[in-house]
Amino acid sequence: MSFRDFMRVSRGPYVRLASYLKPYRGRFFLGVVFGALFGVANGALVLLIRWVVPFVFPDGSSQAPKLPDWSPVQLPVMQPGSATFWQVVMVCASIPLLMSIRGAFSYLNAYCLLWVSQRVLDDIRQQVFRHLLAQSLEFFNRAKSGELVQTVFNQTRVAQQALTQIAGDLVKQPISILSALVALLMTDAWFTLFAFTVFPLCLLPVVIVGRKVRQAGAKEEDEAGQLMVVMQEAFAGIRVVKTHAREDYEATRFNAANLRMLRFAMRWRKAQEIVTPMVETVASFGIVAALVYAYHRQLGVAHFIALQAGLVLLYDPAKTLGRINILMQKCLAATTKVFELIDRPPAIVDAPNAVLLEEVRGEIRFEGVSFAYPGKETPAVHGIDLVIPAGTTCALVGATGAGKSTLFWLLQRLYDPSAGTIRIDGRDIRELRQASLRENIAMVNQDSFLFHDTIAANIRYGRLEAPQIDVEAAARRAHADEFIAAQPQGYETVIGDKGCNLSGGQQQRVCIARAFLKDAPILLLDEATSALDSETEKYIQQDLEKLAKGRTVLAIAHRLSTIQRADQIVVLENGAIKEVGTHAELFAHSGYYRRLYDLQFSRHPGAEVPLAELLAAN
Repeated sequence: MSFRDFMRVSRGPYVRLASYLKPYRGRFFLGVVFGALFGVANGALVLLIRWVVPFVFPDGSSQAPKLPDWSPVQLPVMQPGSATFWQVVMVCASIPLLMSIRGAFSYLNAYCLLWVSQRVLDDIRQQVFRHLLAQSLEFFNRAKSGELVQTVFNQTRVAQQALTQIAGDLVKQPISILSALVALLMTDAWFTLFAFTVFPLCLLPVVIVGRKVRQAGAKEEDEAGQLMVVMQEAFAGIRVVKTHAREDYEATRFNAANLRMLRFAMRWRKAQEIVTPMVETVASFGIVAALVYAYHRQLGVAHFIALQAGLVLLYDPAKTLGRINILMQKCLAATTKVFELIDRPPAIVDAPNAVLLEEVRGEIRFEGVSFAYPGKETPAVHGIDLVIPAGTTCALVGATGAGKSTLFWLLQRLYDPSAGTIRIDGRDIRELRQASLRENIAMVNQDSFLFHDTIAANIRYGRLEAPQIDVEAAARRAHADEFIAAQPQGYETVIGDKGCNLSGGQQQRVCIARAFLKDAPILLLDEATSALDSETEKYIQQDLEKLAKGRTVLAIAHRLSTIQRADQIVVLENGAIKEVGTHAELFAHSGYYRRLYDLQFSRHPGAEVPLAELLAAN
């Protein structure tokens, strides 16, 4: 890619980045102004040195510079060699005074741009993170969480640097160069014109190096994302890693990913660092030319020192501008990735006229619902027609892959059906706001998930504004209060990543307590008591039955003994409804349901049913 093509490609992302400055444009432009004043102070420093040196070295060949009549500032005219000791001290003291002013401008420039950059970074990160949370499950099923973390944390920071640091330098450094050149022109026009012809040679290394490393920055960001993936997977699956003794294997994966990232990091870092010595080497020829010029023209000490000071003040801005090109190329990859995520539309969005779901009775209807997961040809469910009256319990039964969990996801609109309609109280759920829909549905999963936070915070996740008394009441209903009281800090005990400091049954009870606290009119139970011992399961089942009264409950259960009292049981096979009825009806007349029952209790099909089971069935 040529430099012209690079500028064309990068224009869009950088212009879009600039829009994030709008809320802070006042502070940003103030920082730019201070940067410009810093640049002006650079040129003033050259003139000041030219004025001060003759008083220290009165060799008779140097004179204080005479500024043009149109100059807004005229330095006091004093004859070198005629000043007293204290006058020389006062004159020399003007240098640290100007340096203090110059330093103040530099600090204010850095402070204002840092203030803006932090807020811009916060805005970008919030937008990216919020947009990612709005994506559907289909997106997260394909995305690598490590790469998402890399984008939200690191690549947004790189984009922010491109916006504030580069934008500030593009104003500050050129003005510093321009002011130094103006001061040099005032000091010696012929020397300045000669230096100006040599100065563009300093940019030649930047062009040469930039062509060789244009892709290195982008590759480094990609490999950094892969490194984050390896780390995230190793930490998230640490129990699997440990139980399989795969520490060395994971360390090898990490090392390989890290070496790939470092290789590209070194490539572009070398390019960035080689610019400095190359610019210095080219600039040294300017110093040689200055020495030869001073000898040929018989310049005085003050004249020569001023010219050298001007050259030195040109060097640092030139070096910074030289690095900007390489930094912009690295930042372009990160900026592009950030905007790709921001621009990705969620698969599930609220309708323009979506309404709140209020005063919910809880009737659920599946009308001709079919759905296939992205990338799958075989539908997960098809032709589902089902009515669940408000306040009743419906149990879903079937082999693994029959479509039970899919109905849960569709009901919560984590996916949209490819055909058919799902209604709650007669309203198509696509006409409802997603947040409102899900606030009215509580769910307890078979695989519990807890946050690295306190027990109280994990329970309160069901209703964020709930007072502590309600949190404790929910814990009691889930029979979790006893083990919580035994924790070191009770409800304020931090339970570790994914609740690792609790047993499986304790984790499950905290999740059930969360559902109790949410107190939603619709309750989804995905084998909610699977991790509990028999005695605790008995208590939880009693509490769930109490919670189910007056609510609509949709339950997935592999253990048929837990759903015998359901108002209706839906038997699913290969994504379709095979049978619907009560436990007694299906037990007596359904061959498929009876086979599931026989398999679960390890009985031979057709064997005589014990009297106790017959009584339970009826």
